[in-house]
Amino acid sequence: MTIHPLTACPPPELAAALARFEAGFTYPLGPGRSFRISHGDDYPRFYRAMGDAVCFVAERDGEVLGVLAAALRPLVGPDGAVRQAVYLGDMKVAPAARGGRVLVRLAEATTAWATGRADVGFAVVMGGTPVTPDRYTGRLGLPAFAEVARVAILRLPAAADGGDAVEVGADEGEALFRRLTAGHYAAAGGDPRERSETPPAWLVLADGSACGRLEDTRRAKRLISDDGGEMVSAHLSGFAYAAPAAGLALLAAARARAAAHGFPALFVAVPAADAAPRGS
Repeated sequence: MTIHPLTACPPPELAAALARFEAGFTYPLGPGRSFRISHGDDYPRFYRAMGDAVCFVAERDGEVLGVLAAALRPLVGPDGAVRQAVYLGDMKVAPAARGGRVLVRLAEATTAWATGRADVGFAVVMGGTPVTPDRYTGRLGLPAFAEVARVAILRLPAAADGGDAVEVGADEGEALFRRLTAGHYAAAGGDPRERSETPPAWLVLADGSACGRLEDTRRAKRLISDDGGEMVSAHLSGFAYAAPAAGLALLAAARARAAAHGFPALFVAVPAADAAPRGS
């Protein structure tokens, strides 16, 4: 077994093997529906957009057995302190290779890469995942992970009409995001132009009560539905608000801007409590 540390576009043979490997994993998309992810020929690009990044690929005889990606990101804590963190993503092991040393080798490579670069790590785990981090962290060379928050991923239809929002520069948008997320965990940094075909644009309400960056991930990651079609969507990253009403107002503006760019839908992440129906 060979562990390949990918930081740029892999050679064609490995890119093809990664595509075959990735096509074998599907994720729930509501009752009776599913989707899969395609990172294209440049597998690490999505993680490079976050910061200094690497994708470790376990390969044997031309077939991919597992993947684990890592990216360095500044992480702001509830106390306002900024720590250099390693974001862990895309951890997948082929069914036939589970229970062996693939995950161990990937974890060892990631730990060696992150040592001296970051002093904390974080990851996002999809609801319904059968093997959660408490099953494999705290061993295999990975520190123990604990849940700090739950978020809901919403896919909203784009709309021709929406509320008013002002477009501002990156520095102003990121500064407002930092203010609105004070007292919470928030990840910063990266270059969204690496992943987005649409020029990234910060949208803010005139009174500074909400912000978000409209972009997409189509240069680096595409979602393919179970009918084989691409789920073309804009993304509202860096979404933060002082109150839910302000968040709704910004979402209305972002949905209209997404429609103007030709997107049929908009993805956004919100705290799970804010996504729950009233009274639940």
